[in-house]
Amino acid sequence: MKHRIKRLDFNVAYACNLSCKGCISLSDFDRRGVESLKDIKEQCKTWSKILDPSIISIFGGEPLLHPRIKQVLDIIRESWPNALIRFITNGYLLRRYDPEMWFTFGSLEMQVSIHRQDHEPLITKEIKRIVKCREGWTTTRSKVDGHRQLELHNEDLTIWKSKFKRFVMPYRLENGELKPFKSNPKKAHSICGSPNVPILYRNKLYKCAPLPNILELDKGKHYKYKGIEPNGDVEGLVKKINKPEAVCSMCPESTSHSIDHFKKENVHVKDID
Repeated sequence: MKHRIKRLDFNVAYACNLSCKGCISLSDFDRRGVESLKDIKEQCKTWSKILDPSIISIFGGEPLLHPRIKQVLDIIRESWPNALIRFITNGYLLRRYDPEMWFTFGSLEMQVSIHRQDHEPLITKEIKRIVKCREGWTTTRSKVDGHRQLELHNEDLTIWKSKFKRFVMPYRLENGELKPFKSNPKKAHSICGSPNVPILYRNKLYKCAPLPNILELDKGKHYKYKGIEPNGDVEGLVKKINKPEAVCSMCPESTSHSIDHFKKENVHVKDID
């Protein structure tokens, strides 16, 4: 039986070209590498028989660091032909790719998250390269809770230019170690940025995006949670989507633990081989 869910995040890269304080993918730590194309194929073959998401978000790290990102998108499209693919990127590396490529994947949304206000013109330039490939775009602007979005819509592609000013840190640092906040789970869940989005990470399913990244660095010192394997209790996890659980206590229960990603001191561009 396939489990119908609203959205699934699919991690394809661990490395990122930015280092942002408080990043849910822990880009401010030394994360490197990408998911191999072979492993992505195997995960898609397995999980497409188990999960039926309306939206699949291509997640990282920075997905554009994957040297075979076109093949990755083709595989995901073939595996979930009816899903909307949402490609999440910081936009800096769009310059590496032929803008025509983005019109070839069927139903695709590109969410370009702006980090560092002083770099916004660089990202806008890359978005314009894509927009120039087609006519007939519609434009919509919105602002919700201080987050501003510009939606550019064409029949073949939708681009979201998103300006999420503040991000809630999913961890605290103590003597250089990641530590859970030990918050009230209900309160922490109430301010969560993505409370209803499980993530597929190294062939296991997790409740939310920060979890597998934190667990991988923590190595069992302070966090106790196990991802769900394909033959595990997937139904149990699906039933708990968008519901607070004990693990939610790892995150803060107040937005006072937020980082301003428009300030350049909180976002650094880094070199990755």
